Amino acid sequence: MKTSLFRFGGKVILILAAAALTAPKLNAQDDAGVRFGIKLAPNMSWFKSDTKGLESDGSKLGYTFGLVTEFPIGEKGNYRFATGLFLNAVGGKYLQAYSYTENNQSLTKKLGSDVKLQYIQIPVTMKLMTNEIGYMRYYGQIGFDVAANVKAKANYDDAVVTTDPNTQETSVSFRKMDKEDIKDRIQPVRAGLVVGAGLEYNFSGSTTVQAGVTYNNGLTNLLKKVEVPDGNGNMKKAKLLQNYLELNLALFF
Repeated sequence: MKTSLFRFGGKVILILAAAALTAPKLNAQDDAGVRFGIKLAPNMSWFKSDTKGLESDGSKLGYTFGLVTEFPIGEKGNYRFATGLFLNAVGGKYLQAYSYTENNQSLTKKLGSDVKLQYIQIPVTMKLMTNEIGYMRYYGQIGFDVAANVKAKANYDDAVVTTDPNTQETSVSFRKMDKEDIKDRIQPVRAGLVVGAGLEYNFSGSTTVQAGVTYNNGLTNLLKKVEVPDGNGNMKKAKLLQNYLELNLALFF
């Protein structure tokens, strides 16, 4: 997994380096030119269940931080291909149905999980900008992002099944697990739809501050090796999506 992440990051660095080498040519044709900056975006994230027996149970605060890059399209730079390389920290809480038998009775209990995730994220978006109005420009943004999971921790309820050696009867007890590594339950790659809007203020020259709001809607299942009861005595694969809303703050140099 680590080797694949290094290859993944290496390809990104090569792309950004190539963009930097071609920047002078783009500047000769465009007033705006290629832009590099730093992004810091606090976010509020939550899970969305796509499976009966699994439900969202609250949100968490996180952040996105890293390098943002924009490539102009056209003479005025009103259309831009925007990408970057970010550390994305998100999470959420969910309840999972657990079925068991006790005293010859079929019971179901909701087990809670409080999850924190970290990703290396690369967005691929188009940014549509207005002409400068005073020192301000307004924009809308849409596209996709792909992220590789690098860390997954959770506090969760765990079921412990024990068997009496004399009667062979089973019993179930529950315990709280704290800050456990759950990478084996999380898919290594996540993809999402990105939609955003905001404004920019130019201080002087190429120094620009950007502020906006971005919504990321998860498109791929977050979980692997997780099953929930289907209500008919069988188990089915659980599907959970990651969504978040972030306050997008960036400084371009």
